[in-house]
Parts: sequence; C-alpha cells; structure tokens
Amino acid sequence: MQIQTLIPYLLSSLFLLIYVALGFLLQLETIAYLLLGVPLTLLFQVLVVKQPLRKLWLHENDEFHLNALGWLITACFLVFPVYQLIQSVSHNTLTVVNLGFYTAVMLGAFGAGYCYSNFTKKTARDFLLCFGITAALRMSLYFFPILFGKDEFHPAYMRAIKSLLTYIPFAFVVEEVVFRGMLDSYLHSSKKGLGLGSAFFVSVLWGLWHLPLAYNGEKAIWLVAAGSILIALWGIVLSIFWRRSGNLAVPGFSHALADTIRDGLK
Repeated sequence: MQIQTLIPYLLSSLFLLIYVALGFLLQLETIAYLLLGVPLTLLFQVLVVKQPLRKLWLHENDEFHLNALGWLITACFLVFPVYQLIQSVSHNTLTVVNLGFYTAVMLGAFGAGYCYSNFTKKTARDFLLCFGITAALRMSLYFFPILFGKDEFHPAYMRAIKSLLTYIPFAFVVEEVVFRGMLDSYLHSSKKGLGLGSAFFVSVLWGLWHLPLAYNGEKAIWLVAAGSILIALWGIVLSIFWRRSGNLAVPGFSHALADTIRDGLK
C-alpha cells in the first residue's frame, strides 16, 4: 500500500485517538461525549477532508437547499426538541449539556429535512433494506437470550417513541455524521468497488470510539475494546448503504432505530 493511500487511514486514526483521549481525560457523560464530536468533525471536514459540510449529509447535491417538503419535514422534527426545551426551562432543569443537546437536535432537524426530502426510488429501496437488516440484527440481541430462558424484556412503547423522535434528527449531527458522513467518505472517496476493507476499518474506529462510554474499570480495557468492536461490525452494513445511497438518512434512520429498540426494551 502506497504512503499516499495510507495517509487517510493514519489521519482518521489520529482523529479517533484525539476524540477518545478527550473523552477519557474530561470524563464526559454520554451526551457531552457525543457533542464533543461536533467541533472535532467540523475542523476535520474543513481542514483535512476539505469538503463542504453539506457532503456530510448528501454525496451528490451541489448546494444545501430545502424545498417545500424539506421545510415541512424539518418543522415536524423541530416540534419535539422545542417542546422538551420548553419543559426543561419551565421545570428549571435546564443544564448546559441539555441545552447543547436540544440545540444539536434542532440543528439536526434541518439535516433530516434536507436528506429525507431528497429521496429517490433507489434511496427508498436502500432505506428499506438497511432498515430491515438493522431491525433483524438488533432484535436478535434481545430474542436469542429469551429463547434460552436467560432473560426477558418489558417493552416501553412511549419511551421508544420519544427516543425515535429525538434520535432521528440527532443522527444528523453526531455519530453517523462522524463515522459515515465524514470518515467513511474520506476513506472511500474513489467510490470504486465495494471497499469492504475501508468499511471494516471505519467500523473498528466506531467500536473503539465507544471506549470512554463502555469502560468502567471493572473489566480489562482490551476486553471492553474487543466487545465494542464486535458489536460495531454492524457498522459495515451502515457504511455499505451510505455508499449505495449517498444519503445519510439511510444509515441514520437505522442507527436511530437500533438505539430506539435498545431504549424501548430496557
């Protein structure tokens, strides 16, 4: 492999190292850790990738533009975070982190409107395929233990609905933007071939990204890292469908769905 080919992998690894190191050093909670990725992604996209920010959401569009449908979708996704923000203010429970979270979700609503309003027939097919694979993989994590009598679950439908309304727009600001919108596009910029190697590499980075959230000192860090990487191999599916569709709504919805199933079956 030539040095020129290795550079994106090295820089992507450095990005991940800085992100994870800051997560450990600052001892950030989940939301704060997710939000940390916003400025890091902006800097990397502008200074290293050197691509417009709109490319984090849609591959092919020449400009960011919301049509009538896009504005309608954006407005729908804005309702719930605005309601949550008002509730937090009225109950005097608003914190700096919560404010950052609600702001990010509201900004993500515009990304959602942009991407969902640019669906084509091919996008819709990829969306349904990615959705189906994700639902099957995520549900299997809960049903297999039940089949062997090791566990049970108690669905919380309202919590799941609230999570989905939040996670869909939030996906257009954090994780999927970082690992599919930016890093996957950076490593697979040629768009030639399936690129399973680069998809696997991005998924490994995504798995290691979870370390500050998963490691609590009770298990060896290498064991936590191995578990995180194993779970994150699902990221290969997300990368492939991001490349096929060029629309972040495809992997973004599937990721939001997976997190919703997790929350709804706690």
